[in-house]
Amino acid sequence: MKFFKTTTGLKIPQIGLGSFDLKADAICNAIQSGYTLIDTAWQYGNEKEVGKAIKKSGKSREDIIISTKLWTEDIRQNQIQKEFDESLRNLQTDYVDIYLIHWPAVGFERAWETMAILKEKGKIKEIGVCNFTPLHFDKLAKVSGIIPILNQIESHPYYQNANLIKYCKDRGIMPQAWCPLGGSYSKLVDDDSFKAISRKYRKTSAQIILKWHLQRDIWIIPRSANKERQKDNINLFDFELETEDMEKINQMDTGNRIGPDPDNFNF
Repeated sequence: MKFFKTTTGLKIPQIGLGSFDLKADAICNAIQSGYTLIDTAWQYGNEKEVGKAIKKSGKSREDIIISTKLWTEDIRQNQIQKEFDESLRNLQTDYVDIYLIHWPAVGFERAWETMAILKEKGKIKEIGVCNFTPLHFDKLAKVSGIIPILNQIESHPYYQNANLIKYCKDRGIMPQAWCPLGGSYSKLVDDDSFKAISRKYRKTSAQIILKWHLQRDIWIIPRSANKERQKDNINLFDFELETEDMEKINQMDTGNRIGPDPDNFNF
C-alpha cells in the first residue's frame, strides 16, 4: 500500500472506503478487512454509522483515518462550526483527520478560513477540498496561504480528468477519485473492453479499473457493501497492468461527466 504522508505526519493510504449510504456492519467489515481510511460526509447522513462501525470493529480511534465533508448550504450560510460540531457528535470523536469542502459553493473562501482555525486548535488534522477546478484554487489562494492537502474529484475511465489531476500533482495536492468505478449508473464494470484484460490477469473488471487508477498514481475510495468485493478492492498489489493495457483504458475517455459540473451545480 502506498501512502501520502502530510507535514503533520498523517499517512493517507492510497485505497480507502467510500461509505456513501453504507451501514455500520458493512463499514465494520471493511475495517476488519484492512481499510484504515473511511470517507464519509455530513450530507451522506451516515456519519453515525461510521462512528458505530469504528467502535464495533475493535480498532482504536487512532488506527482509523476519518474523512468527512462540509455541505454546500452550511458554506453559504456560514454555519461551518455548527455543522462541524454535529459531525463530531455523529462520529463519536473529538477530532477529524481530514475535513473537506464538499463542493465549491459561494462562500467557500470564508469556510476555508474557519477550517484553518479548527485545524490550528487541533480539531482537524488536515483540510482539503472536493470538486475544485483551477479557478477555485486561484480564488482560494487569494485568501489563504494554506494549500489543500487533497482534491477529491470525479475520475474513472469514462471521464479521466487528466488535466486537473496533473494540475493538482504539480502543486503537491493529492488527487483522490470519488466513484473510481464510475458509479452505479455508468455500468462501467460491465463494459466489454475489460473482458479480455480481466481474463489476461485473472482479475475482476473492478480490480482492473482500480489498478489502472493506482498505476496513474491516483488515490481512490471505492464503495462496496459486499464483504468479498471490499476485499477484492483492496487486494490490488499482486499484479501490474502492462503498458498496452493501460493505454487501452486511457483510450476509453469520453470527456463526459457522470456527476455534476463543479462550475454549474444547483444544490
